[in-house]
Amino acid sequence: MIPEAEFIRKEFILREMDFPESVALTRKSLLRWCSLALGLISPKETREKGFLVLDALFHFLFTKKQHPTTLDLHEYIKEKNKTEMSEKLIRYHLNRLIELGVLQRKANKYSINPSPTSEKRDSLKESFNAHVKKKVDTELEQVGEALEKLQKLYAK
Repeated sequence: MIPEAEFIRKEFILREMDFPESVALTRKSLLRWCSLALGLISPKETREKGFLVLDALFHFLFTKKQHPTTLDLHEYIKEKNKTEMSEKLIRYHLNRLIELGVLQRKANKYSINPSPTSEKRDSLKESFNAHVKKKVDTELEQVGEALEKLQKLYAK
């Protein structure tokens, strides 16, 4: 293993993607696009399980204005999609959003991890900007500094 690998605290995947108007026409298409852009799924993903979890989560958070539990999501997926899914798989997909920083779990209930500087406590965009964009910007600055120093070392 490369010795510097121990310095890794977190990993972000952010894909540069086209955003044609047709993507925003349906909730399903927009959900797939965001999932791909944020690296929550791979480009060759064939299973719908991750989308079903996100759809159920967003249904509770934004339509019903409730903070769901894993059991709530499990029941919703089972009823709406006639699909059986293990709670372990549901938690796996939720944990991906927690790792990203935009979701939090308190007392077994899931909610948007709010931006500390925003009045919009349930805004995904504000949460993303506070917990992901800010960190990515900081990391880009550090990489820029490291590249400048590396270039100077090679120029000697």
